[in-house]
Amino acid sequence: DFFLDISRKKSLLALEYALENETNIFFSLQINSDKEFIDESNISQIGVIAKVNHHISMISNVTRLTAQVIDVAKIEEVTTKNPFFIVKLSVLQENMDISDIEEEAFLESLKEVFGEYAKFKGNFMPDILMNILSTDNINKALNKILTNVDIGFKEKQKILEEISMKKKIEEALNKISYKVEILKIENEILKKARVKIDKTQREYFLKEHLKVIQEELGERVNSISEIEEYRNNLNFKIIPEYAKNKIEKEINRLSKIPNSSAEYTVSSDYINFAINLPWGEKSIVNDNIEDIEEILNKEHFGLEKVKERIIEHIAVIQNTKNVNTSIICLLGPPGVGKTSIAKSIANALNIKYNRISLGGLRDEAEIRGHRKTYIGAMAGRIIKSINDTKTNNPLILLDEIDKLSSDFRGDPSAALLEVLDKEQNKEFKDNYLEIPFDISNVLFICTANDISKIPLALKDRLETIYLSSYTTEEKENIASKFLIPKQLKKHNLTTKHLRFNKSAIRIIIDEYTRETGVRELERLIASICRKSIKKIITFKKNQMTLEKIEVNNIEQITITNSNIKEFLGASKFKPDKLDKKDNIGVVCGLAWTSLGGTTLEIEVTTMKGGGKVIITGNVGKVMNESAQAAISYIRSNYKKYNISEDFYQKYDIHIHIPEGAIPKDGPSAGITIVTALVSVLTNKKVDRKVAMTGEVTLRGNVLAIGGLKEKVLAAKRVGVKKVIIPLENKVDLDEIPSYVKDGIQFIMVTNVKEVLEQALLN
Repeated sequence: DFFLDISRKKSLLALEYALENETNIFFSLQINSDKEFIDESNISQIGVIAKVNHHISMISNVTRLTAQVIDVAKIEEVTTKNPFFIVKLSVLQENMDISDIEEEAFLESLKEVFGEYAKFKGNFMPDILMNILSTDNINKALNKILTNVDIGFKEKQKILEEISMKKKIEEALNKISYKVEILKIENEILKKARVKIDKTQREYFLKEHLKVIQEELGERVNSISEIEEYRNNLNFKIIPEYAKNKIEKEINRLSKIPNSSAEYTVSSDYINFAINLPWGEKSIVNDNIEDIEEILNKEHFGLEKVKERIIEHIAVIQNTKNVNTSIICLLGPPGVGKTSIAKSIANALNIKYNRISLGGLRDEAEIRGHRKTYIGAMAGRIIKSINDTKTNNPLILLDEIDKLSSDFRGDPSAALLEVLDKEQNKEFKDNYLEIPFDISNVLFICTANDISKIPLALKDRLETIYLSSYTTEEKENIASKFLIPKQLKKHNLTTKHLRFNKSAIRIIIDEYTRETGVRELERLIASICRKSIKKIITFKKNQMTLEKIEVNNIEQITITNSNIKEFLGASKFKPDKLDKKDNIGVVCGLAWTSLGGTTLEIEVTTMKGGGKVIITGNVGKVMNESAQAAISYIRSNYKKYNISEDFYQKYDIHIHIPEGAIPKDGPSAGITIVTALVSVLTNKKVDRKVAMTGEVTLRGNVLAIGGLKEKVLAAKRVGVKKVIIPLENKVDLDEIPSYVKDGIQFIMVTNVKEVLEQALLN
């Protein structure tokens, strides 16, 4: 089969006639292809008889047909009366003058020489090669090979006219072999030509072409101007010599990279970042102690220890002209002002401020940065924060340092060791920057909620300042002086629109919030502001009297004890109260929670049984162990307290801590449980106005506890007159404000005997 495109009118008419009369077509080669007109003298006498299988009209009067060869024939007579030629033919019979062995040898030779031709030509489809090389019939193989080999139409016509099969194959092998040799020579010439152009010449040639292309696109000018700008900035900026050398090398490398390349963008971004880092830019630190103290007091109420430490820090700066001091870690429960005091410190010192949130951070590259060879590489948060402030001595707050995590990508807390060590961070090396950067002038301040979760090596570099929870009096002052003015301004209100009575503020603190800080208190004040705006707008619109609200004039609302529920709803927390009478087996304990201090009435009762101990109230492992230690202490000292020797065999003991929905844990309930047990077993009442806290040992010693200030606040809130605490906590007692301790007698004890003497009534 073969396909052919025809466009001459004579040929198209012949095709149309053959299709209508279902006759075959004779295909013959034009002898002189330069002549437009075809006559009988310009037609080869030998051609092929073929049957047209398919035809399709193409563009520009071209018809493509597929035909199947039937026989090779010779023209005997030509009729030219019709618009096309009609010929009388005689079929040529091929002389199969080869034996079977010769046929097999010729077939292999044809396939071999065609294989070489296909190898050098290199543009054959695999299916065509497989079809030809898998043909077993020599005649079919010869026809297929001649169809796909480019040896010229005249050579193919000569092979077609040959009657002897042997001579036909030999002629075909000669023509194809000759073509193969030509292809070999062409390939060798091309290889030699490539070798002559060495690497330097090739690069020069390509670069010259690239320059022309870039200039045509307007890119070359932009690239050169950008590189010149980098060089000018490098010379103008205050940058250490070692950093300048590194950046200069990068600029030289950039000048050789095409600016259409992705690498150009990466290198350009790096140079731009490195040059614009604040290598020599500093803020002038405010060293006026009186001025700083005034700013801190103006922006924050309380926090005396923090303010004192900052003033000391400023004094050191004045004396040494260097901020290279220890790292401060502000430790305390949520909402007590750790982050806001850091902002105030930056404001007071007149330096830039930036905050880095470390909560949940688990990738070391967040601190040290990524190698710039990575896709999407960027500097670490430390260098990025310094760059954002545009000074090399800002205050950087490392927030929630106790909530760092780690995984297969590294340990960020280990990366922070170098950052927070003043002996090492003079040459801090970020992976992206790859140039040592002095961060010793940066004032780092950390915040944390739980110091036990900070890795030991990191904790060793920190100077911890504990921010305890606020007292009710402190919260009142913070609300009056800071929170209410802040929210009024935020909601575009003034005291002419909204006022808070002092007693109403106290109710909000006591009955609607139970927290260590003031975040919820601020949210409630904001809620009152929103509701007040709604009422004022409604009042103006309807010109109606506001019911149940004290209105001094047409626009003012006053929040009082009587109308607070209209704004905040029913109280969320009921005030803690002491029992009205003294009881047996009921002791007031003091506990610390994430919401601040609270009182716990620990109850103990005994029942006839076999010595079973039941502990309820959603207690943790440590508190459970405290109860076991208390029972063991009483069993080993039963004579001292006149308790029956076999009480643990005759009775079941049930210890209960109320508010079972709230998880409780810790060792500070030890002496409370011992007191309640002894009260039940000796049938003595416990003084209801006594509260206590302390850890107990098996020998009856009372050990120190934490959170004393919060616990004392809880005791004061319910009206406790006497608080029993471990002697070791005397230092902590000295730090509690006097107005908190007023009205409370503190009994400091070292053993259980002293506790029982103060708590049990005869």
